[in-house]
Amino acid sequence: MLESVTQAFIDLIAEEREGDAYQLLHNQYHVTLLQFALAYLKAKEPAEEIVNDALYKVWQKKESIAEISNLRAYLFTAVRNACLNLLAKLKEEQGRLASLPFKDFTAENPESIIISMELQDCIRNAINALPPRCRQIYEMVRIEGLRNKDVAARLNISVNTIDAQLAIALKRLVQAVRAFHLREDLPKKI
Repeated sequence: MLESVTQAFIDLIAEEREGDAYQLLHNQYHVTLLQFALAYLKAKEPAEEIVNDALYKVWQKKESIAEISNLRAYLFTAVRNACLNLLAKLKEEQGRLASLPFKDFTAENPESIIISMELQDCIRNAINALPPRCRQIYEMVRIEGLRNKDVAARLNISVNTIDAQLAIALKRLVQAVRAFHLREDLPKKI
C-alpha cells in the first residue's frame, strides 16, 4: 500500500494539477530533508542543493511514482547517499590539495587560499619592482639568508648601505601589503 502523501501526489498528477503536486512534495519533505542533509554536511548551501536535486528527481519520475512504495524512505535514502557521495568527493579533493606544493597555506577555505596566493603575488611583484641593486640586496639577505656583512663584502659596499637598501625595500613591501589589504574586493575578516 502506498503512503498517503504518495497517493495524494499521484492523484494530483492524474488530475493534471502538476503545480499543486510539486507544492505538496516540497511542503511535505523539504524542511525535514534539509535538516537531515545539514546533519551530514553542516553547511546550508550544499544541503539545500542536494535536497532540491532529490525532489527534482522525484518530480522527473512523477509518471512512475507509484512504483515507489515509500516515498519518504526513498527521498531520505537519496539525500543520505548524495550527502555521503559529496563528503567522499570533498575528502578526495582535500587529499589532492594536501599533495599540492602549497602545503604551507594554513587557510581554512578556498577563498582564503586564493587571497593567500594573491598576497604572495603582490609581494613578489613588489620585490620585482624594487630598483635592481635594492632587489639584489633584499634577496640576498631575506631570501638567501645571508648576513648583512657577508652581502656587504660580496658586493664591496658598506654595511650601512645594506641597512639603507633593506629599509627602502621593506618600506615598499609594507606599502604594497597595506594597499593589498585595503582593496575593496577583499572580505574584511582575513
